Amino acid sequence: MNNGFDETFIQQLKAKNDIVTVMSRYLTLTQKGKNFWTCCPFHNERTPSMSVNPYEQYYHCFGCKEHGDVITFIEKIESCDFMTAVEILAKNAGMEVPAFKTDQNVQKRKKQKEAVLSILRDSAKHYEQNLYDADSKKAQEYVKSRKFTRTSLNEFHIGYSKNWNEIVDFLKSKGYSYEDMVASGVVEYKNKYFDAFGERLIFPIYNIMDECVGFSARSIVPTDYAKYKNSSNNIVFDKSKIMFGINFLKQLKQQHNLDYIIIVEGQMDVVALHQAGYKNCVACLGTALTEYHAKQLKYLCDNIIVSLDGDSAGQKASIRTIDTLVKGGLNVKAIKIPENKDPDEYIRAYGKDAYQKLLDNALDYVVFKIYHKLEQYDLSKIDQKAKFLNSAISIVNELNTVSEKQVYLDVIKKLTDVPVEVLSRDLTMTTDSPPSESKPQVEYFENAVLKSVKFVLASLCFKKDYATYDFDLTMYLTNPTYKKIYQTLKKYHDENKYFQIGYLFDDGEEKDSALTDILEYNFEDIQNPKEYYKQCIWKIRENYLKNKSSELTKSLNSCTKEQRVEILRQISDVQKKLREKILED
Repeated sequence: MNNGFDETFIQQLKAKNDIVTVMSRYLTLTQKGKNFWTCCPFHNERTPSMSVNPYEQYYHCFGCKEHGDVITFIEKIESCDFMTAVEILAKNAGMEVPAFKTDQNVQKRKKQKEAVLSILRDSAKHYEQNLYDADSKKAQEYVKSRKFTRTSLNEFHIGYSKNWNEIVDFLKSKGYSYEDMVASGVVEYKNKYFDAFGERLIFPIYNIMDECVGFSARSIVPTDYAKYKNSSNNIVFDKSKIMFGINFLKQLKQQHNLDYIIIVEGQMDVVALHQAGYKNCVACLGTALTEYHAKQLKYLCDNIIVSLDGDSAGQKASIRTIDTLVKGGLNVKAIKIPENKDPDEYIRAYGKDAYQKLLDNALDYVVFKIYHKLEQYDLSKIDQKAKFLNSAISIVNELNTVSEKQVYLDVIKKLTDVPVEVLSRDLTMTTDSPPSESKPQVEYFENAVLKSVKFVLASLCFKKDYATYDFDLTMYLTNPTYKKIYQTLKKYHDENKYFQIGYLFDDGEEKDSALTDILEYNFEDIQNPKEYYKQCIWKIRENYLKNKSSELTKSLNSCTKEQRVEILRQISDVQKKLREKILED
């Protein structure tokens, strides 16, 4: 089974979706030798470092180390899950996706998901039509006051909920059940069924697959209720995983026109920036930016500019957002919008050129955090200056390398007139740690074993003539990832089936570091590979036996007299195998 699917189905799916053909729809591939090469879509680069192997049906980037099969590629390029990637490829190949065999409720859940998406799609169209009806003057006057263009209204499919009942009647006329209406989040029930977004301007929310998965609704008149109301989490909508406007980012990326992404606070900001020509912006939906958001953004572009509101709350949110993005491995800059304005207000007040100037002068995230701290202290007062220095140095101390830290110490020096030499000493005092003890000899032995494991697995993966399965390593491999790779290889050998490296990704699991070492293995460094292969097999077995002997010896300290006899016998047997260096069980 592979994520609930039969192995046969997954292999047929991949056989009908040649990896070179599929990837060519997204990227420009150039053949060099047996492989194809392209600039990696998962990190910024000018020289191609991603190799696509048509014979083994996998890709691997020698730059950022991303790799996988055709399913993994679709997951990452479309920012979707395994199931969605399978559905995309199955549709492309004209194949029917079988039901999961690991869960009896999957078919029911799949049908409900389809019903919910259908309701959301029809509701979005209906709300959009409502906005242009004669009895929607209130909404029409509002969008006019916000200077929404007709292009923006069409682009975002902005709509209007006329009252609390109309959408319920419409969906009922389409044949939808009340159960599915409520499941979609469009309808709620409190003694009766009613529109969850009654009398609000409607902003449909689309996922990266361009499917409507929910709504963000804004009140257009003063009310006791919250100004904004978003869809509640359901089978297709999770606000911690969805960003408003992300569907446009995907389109830009596919047009090779996405140099950076702007993160703003709300959908009104996204619309305003789009109208000003910035299609590369997104907003979270009433929640802090999450690690999942950061991961999704990284698949699209490495460079982010944080442009949240200029007020105190917006700047605090900027710091939290920056920290999450940096943790996600993104290149981050940030701006502070003057006069405590949000992007929408600033562009309406001063125009696109003024906002572009802010973007052009966006601060490196470390500098932004230092300046944010600066606003909290009065440097004319000695005690406040000391507190600022402590805070600023703590920010710099979060960086990984000494060279990076030195760069930002110069920023602090310019703000405080404290010499860099003094700041460096303060930095050293906070980072001092006791000298590390020399590594025990066992670690060097383990490193030798790891090298042996990598060579053996790489040799088997690339079908080297000397690589055999004469000796079963299954019980001797202690690392679960390497063991799983070996078991997959041995299974195809024992069943006399053809093996492709792409099959290692069939279970949908990532084995990043392990597979990177194997896929990038340099066989040219090995002088006599046939003999070295035998030595590696013995080294793996020897490591296992030594560990076994050590465990048995330790157990003597807490065993009964009867157990002791058996343990000593086992130790003797292990020591005998070590002395003989035999390769048979």
